[in-house]
Amino acid sequence: MNLAVTISIYEYNCINKWAKNRPFWAGYGVEGNLYLIKRAKIPKYYNDMKKTRLFPIILVLITLAVNWGCGGGGVTDGNGTSQYLLYGGLVKNLDLGTVVTAVEMQRDDSLYGGAALSIGSDTLIYESNYLAYFLETDVLETPSGAYNLKAFDSSSLNEQIPFSVPGDFEITSIQLPDNRVNNGGDPVPLAWSLSLNSNGYFFSVVHKDSAYVTAGYSEFVTTGTASATVPRNAFQLYTELDTGWYYVYVCSYHGSPASDFNLPTLIPDGFTDNISKIRLNGRFGTIVVAPRDSIHVTLQ
Repeated sequence: MNLAVTISIYEYNCINKWAKNRPFWAGYGVEGNLYLIKRAKIPKYYNDMKKTRLFPIILVLITLAVNWGCGGGGVTDGNGTSQYLLYGGLVKNLDLGTVVTAVEMQRDDSLYGGAALSIGSDTLIYESNYLAYFLETDVLETPSGAYNLKAFDSSSLNEQIPFSVPGDFEITSIQLPDNRVNNGGDPVPLAWSLSLNSNGYFFSVVHKDSAYVTAGYSEFVTTGTASATVPRNAFQLYTELDTGWYYVYVCSYHGSPASDFNLPTLIPDGFTDNISKIRLNGRFGTIVVAPRDSIHVTLQ
């Protein structure tokens, strides 16, 4: 399938960086990711460039040639020797009251939508517009506990990927007055309750109107406790204070999630592949998003 897309130089660079946060698409570079531009969470620095108008708009024409066979996959030899890559995750968002499992898959170096993926009795549906498999459920239908992601494809693939969903939790304190004013954008300590069965935490900060739209700021918690401090640069545009209302999220994780669908910001860099089987490799894990809190950054 051929597709002509006109973009600017900084859009080109932006999409390349965005691709790094999705290991599956990173291998396709801009050519693959332009197919997903309509659903991409364009990084905050791209919006900043448009806002500050520091870069000239130089339009270029890129012709994409992305080919796939029936069901989004390439042709295999049919004798059960195919190799697969799977990248995805389950995000349980307590702030939205939703659970979304998203998986992107490859067979023999080609995009693939012909496998059968399921969690328990629920089947993931392949959405050709997004080139990914999805399952949406309610938070009450996905309690903390152990699960299996089943992946089946004729005689080539029949695997189960065990995973766990961490326990629900919440932000318990944020060291600001009740009006949440942070004059000058100083660092802000916060704490939260424990999320049982989690491997760790990261927190995210994003402008109120930019959640689920831009990359925002995200950082792993390395203190070994259920507390962290939001740094000053989370409220900055380059080196300047960027005032306004911010949403603050804390996320617990298990395994090695590779999907930011249903997340208010991008996943921080650092997760690595955790699936290594004879015919299936990749990365999968879960994230639980605690209900958000807010910070009002001002300069008086």
